[in-house]
Amino acid sequence: MKIPVNTIPPEGLRRRATYEPGVLDMERFDVHLREPFEVEAFITVADRELVVDATVRALLHLSCARCLGEFPRTVQTQALFTYTVKPTDTVDITDDVRQEIILTYPLIPLCQPTCRGLCPTCGQDLNVASCPHASTEGQGR
Repeated sequence: MKIPVNTIPPEGLRRRATYEPGVLDMERFDVHLREPFEVEAFITVADRELVVDATVRALLHLSCARCLGEFPRTVQTQALFTYTVKPTDTVDITDDVRQEIILTYPLIPLCQPTCRGLCPTCGQDLNVASCPHASTEGQGR
């Protein structure tokens, strides 16, 4: 979202933008953004400060750290960005939005808190079915 400072009225301005995730390099081996995501912002100018109060919503496709299954999770974050500006400036908040979404990525994505994971011997997804090894191994969870 590019914001020309001289277009912001004294009462502020609401803007909405949609971002294509492919161009923002936000992929991680266990986190994927496949759909566009939205940013809603309330923008004000006070003295030489541009203040952007943004709400960012994105649908993440995560790989579970235990069973390796993929699952969707919508994340939402509220961010406050401030920039020192001149009236002739245009501010691009894209990189700050990108960083805010990356900060919402879970360190260890789990499809559910009680995920039983995979059998370390045969690889059976223990959430789907048990296996002969599950009674002797995998009890540490």
